[in-house]
Amino acid sequence: MTLKNNLVLLIFLALLSNSCVNDTKTNSSEKEETIKFNLPKDFVLDDLYQPSSNEQGSWVALTQGPDGILFACDQYGKIYHFKTPEIGKTIKTEDVHSLDLEIGEAHGLLWAHNSLYVAVNKRWKDDIPDEEENGSGIYRITDNNHDGSLDKVEMLLKLSGAGEHGPHSFIPSPDGKEIYFIAGNHTLIPEQLKEDSRLPTNWGEDNLFTPYLDARGHANDVKAPGGWVAKFNPEGTDWQIISAGYRNAFDIAFNKDGELFAYDADMEWDIGMPWYRPTRICHVTSGSEYGWRTGSGKWPEYYGDALPAVHNLEQGSPTAVLSGTKLNFPAKYKNGLLVMDWSFGTIYFADLKAKGSSYTVERTEFLSGTPLPLTDMVAGADGHLYFATGGRRINSHLFRLRYTGSDDPQAKIASDTKTEELRELRHNLEKFHDQPSKEAIPLAWENLDHEDRFVRYAARIALEHLPVDQWINRFLAEKEPKKIIEASIGLARQGDATLQSKILGKLNLIALETQLAQQQLNMLRAYELLFIRMGEPNKQDRGATVKKLNSYFPHANNAMNRELGQLLLYLKADGVVEGLVQLLEKHTKEKTVPTNNFLSKEITLRSEQYGPLIREIIEKMPPSESIYYGVLLSHAETGWTKKAREKYFQWFYDVFNSQGGLSFKPGMENIRLAAMQHIPEKEKEYFQELSGVYSPSTAVADLPQPIGPSNHFTATEMRRVAWGKELADYKTDFDKGEHAFQAATCILCHRVRGEGGAAGPDLTQISDKFGRGDLLFAIYSPNDAISDQYANTLFHMKDGKKISGRIKSETEAAITLMPNPFNESYTIEVEKSNVEKKELSPLSPMPPGLLNRLNPTEVRDLFTYLEAGGDKNHKVYSE
Repeated sequence: MTLKNNLVLLIFLALLSNSCVNDTKTNSSEKEETIKFNLPKDFVLDDLYQPSSNEQGSWVALTQGPDGILFACDQYGKIYHFKTPEIGKTIKTEDVHSLDLEIGEAHGLLWAHNSLYVAVNKRWKDDIPDEEENGSGIYRITDNNHDGSLDKVEMLLKLSGAGEHGPHSFIPSPDGKEIYFIAGNHTLIPEQLKEDSRLPTNWGEDNLFTPYLDARGHANDVKAPGGWVAKFNPEGTDWQIISAGYRNAFDIAFNKDGELFAYDADMEWDIGMPWYRPTRICHVTSGSEYGWRTGSGKWPEYYGDALPAVHNLEQGSPTAVLSGTKLNFPAKYKNGLLVMDWSFGTIYFADLKAKGSSYTVERTEFLSGTPLPLTDMVAGADGHLYFATGGRRINSHLFRLRYTGSDDPQAKIASDTKTEELRELRHNLEKFHDQPSKEAIPLAWENLDHEDRFVRYAARIALEHLPVDQWINRFLAEKEPKKIIEASIGLARQGDATLQSKILGKLNLIALETQLAQQQLNMLRAYELLFIRMGEPNKQDRGATVKKLNSYFPHANNAMNRELGQLLLYLKADGVVEGLVQLLEKHTKEKTVPTNNFLSKEITLRSEQYGPLIREIIEKMPPSESIYYGVLLSHAETGWTKKAREKYFQWFYDVFNSQGGLSFKPGMENIRLAAMQHIPEKEKEYFQELSGVYSPSTAVADLPQPIGPSNHFTATEMRRVAWGKELADYKTDFDKGEHAFQAATCILCHRVRGEGGAAGPDLTQISDKFGRGDLLFAIYSPNDAISDQYANTLFHMKDGKKISGRIKSETEAAITLMPNPFNESYTIEVEKSNVEKKELSPLSPMPPGLLNRLNPTEVRDLFTYLEAGGDKNHKVYSE
């Protein structure tokens, strides 16, 4: 079938599903819906094949082979091969063949050097030998007996990591002599690869304060450097790490200039948090670091020890990246990249514009469809674009896109001599990342103050590959502030603590206001790295640094305020807490949001799964800039006044009244709880109640006590307890479950089979409405979803205070509130004349952490009890 321009193609695709079932076959009986395409002018789309209709899975990887052959791989199955059809024809089922080899589940395929290279994404099993399993790793498949069929599988590199953040894709180097590979952040870098790295391998989290981990447990165990890019030779040896610091870039591509690019993923659960980073296109230069760190530890783009994206997009799920150089498309496409977004069914064209030694991007939408889960694309030997849809076992298609217009694909694109010279300068510096030499010092030092950020970065990395004693004297003699700042970052990363005082002495002599904005931020980052890597300064250095930094705080620039604020808090500067509280109030009032990278409503409508949440977030945008200060203040142990603390803990009402990603509200609750740990014990109850959280302590005296010992469960730990292997052999017990229901204080507000309180919903039939996962997270993060029927009312008073509770009664002049759900006899009076406005409270009457009273087996018994609806004869107790 063929589609021209913006007509509707009647092909069927299963509705997107985020669940992963156990069977490996596609369910062709799923509900189907029409794909609505938007195509560029003068392009024709051919629907060539539907593998899912032929029991061949859901294709996520493609590569062009020899003699017009395409290879494709099912995400959870086999590798297939077939010839591309002539124009006007489609692929027949009998012409699609699977490799007769025990290998598959690949995210990346590459035909090169008369071999098929395969990036297998499959968790290894402990009880199966490597040579029999072919789990995650890099493999080379060849025709060993030269009979025309691939028959030999050779593992080149074993990898630890699997799933959608596991091993991904390949691309041949521009000269064809080497192969580049990219892996997601759940793929550990093998130790042997660290022996040859263009990026110094003493990487760390490099955060001044301990980051908050994702509240839902995602990537909590993943440490620096995150996703990475490496290269190797055709035989699978001479591995070298090129770049790191990505979240989950799925693919890479070289542009016409031979420069490498990746399209990195966002963490959509972080939307609304100040550390959220949208999807972005990164220039993968030698030794580059892009600053992904787990949880709240992600580095902002302005950090001098990392590089910025060449282009920030919005929300999405990046998959394939393809250079236009080999496509028979109009000449303008030769200059850029096509990048795919799985979630919102869009291919963008990133027109790369040389800027200095790197690039900027002018982005346009190239092709879209609804629904269209795009997985991979290749330039065919015929110059046409072949792309697949599918993934996660949903229905899959193979398409061909052809240009039929009259534009000359071979038209020349003007070059820019100045940018070419700057790229050459950067390349000359990058040679020393591969072959460190003392000869690098003059060239590197000369360019430490270069106006081009990528050149400066390459110069510093060249120095970092050398022993510090080879260049420390240059630093000590240096007078140029920009070079001092850049070299200080390198020394902080590679030097030892004995140098700290000397480096601080030189930095403290530089007047911050004499530097450009980026250099000011680099200077503050240098201070941070000195403390992170070398420890707290001595008393004299601390005093001098505080005096200097305090004179610039608060600053007119938001980024400067962030870094000055955390440095002064780390150094325990007098008055810093009060200043941070003022900034928190300022940005809450102004609703400051540091980024405007959000999808248009039109694009969000392309995804029923992800679109509604993004539209809701845009409608109720969190005050992200103030959240930065809320997070920072949670680390403040001293320097508080009672008034400042009252403002801080009441501020949480403002935050919870907004909407962020899935980890937003539980993450903010974790921050509130951490801040509460710094309050003297005798004052905790007051500030808990001030932020709308009441303890059931007075109501538990008559309840059964937990067996214990108590725990502080994270989301990950709760999942393991609820259905993890650790308790797989544990036999749940009805009586113990009933005991846990009471001991966890659930019975105070909830009924099961007529027994219990009525402040919250009846839980007798809860398992009919929610799965164990949803129920678990509703308990772990009760603020995520609050029924209007059970929500408190929040009163905003004219004096700025906030009061929350259930309305017991109301007169013409006053309202009687019950703020404590565990003690309905405790009431307070609210004078109506003092109320500015009222609304439903964004904080649940149910406090978080109730399951922390229990031990793991008690939690397992409780969940089984709830699933049984309190019925001792339920089948769950006989299974």
